[in-house]
Amino acid sequence: MAIHSYTLFSEEFVSTCHVPTYEAFLHAADLGPIYRWQRRFLQYLQIGHSNSRWVLKSPDHIYGLDKLLAMFPDAAIIQTHRNPVEVVKSQIRLTKVLEAMFARPRESEQLATSEARKIEQMLAYITRFRDAYPNVARQFIDVTYRELVSDPLAVVRRIYERLDIRLSVTAAERMRRLASARSHYKKGRHDRRQWQISELIVRLKTLDLRNIVLDSEFHFRRPSSRGLRL
Repeated sequence: MAIHSYTLFSEEFVSTCHVPTYEAFLHAADLGPIYRWQRRFLQYLQIGHSNSRWVLKSPDHIYGLDKLLAMFPDAAIIQTHRNPVEVVKSQIRLTKVLEAMFARPRESEQLATSEARKIEQMLAYITRFRDAYPNVARQFIDVTYRELVSDPLAVVRRIYERLDIRLSVTAAERMRRLASARSHYKKGRHDRRQWQISELIVRLKTLDLRNIVLDSEFHFRRPSSRGLRL
């Protein structure tokens, strides 16, 4: 969401600084102009390059999927599904690191409650969107975190096939080496650290795991730069 930060409407600020009033303001805002800015920003970045796709990775696009698809109607969305308790644990770890650098760290219980509510809110957003826009269902590629960890290259091949992209032998080998070097993709490796987290996480256990959002990637053809003024 770094591109959005130039507009001062960005989830990046929510992640680095705990300001509830700004978060409420952002989630009530019209993100249409923000995605128009993003399209123009990408047009500048691609000038002089012939590649035909952008790949953006951020779960925070969940809050503006309708606006994103209005600007990039051919976008493909890769949605990863994971046990919500594990998602909250992961989110707590990330937020603790970010707040330690940019803000006054919160108490563990306060942070756990906040992050659990955030995941619950994101789940509600993506569920409502997919229910309300069945016409874009074919643009979603659903991946479970379990299959991604157990056989990442197989998942990548499936995604490439859906996007009609040829996966070269060289690229596949580089991905295989990268996955084998990452601890999360090595069999038998688990994060055994325990977190004291709020009872909200227990509530999350009862939610439909098919709709849990861990991450989302957005693939779309580069917007034309014709007519762009420099």
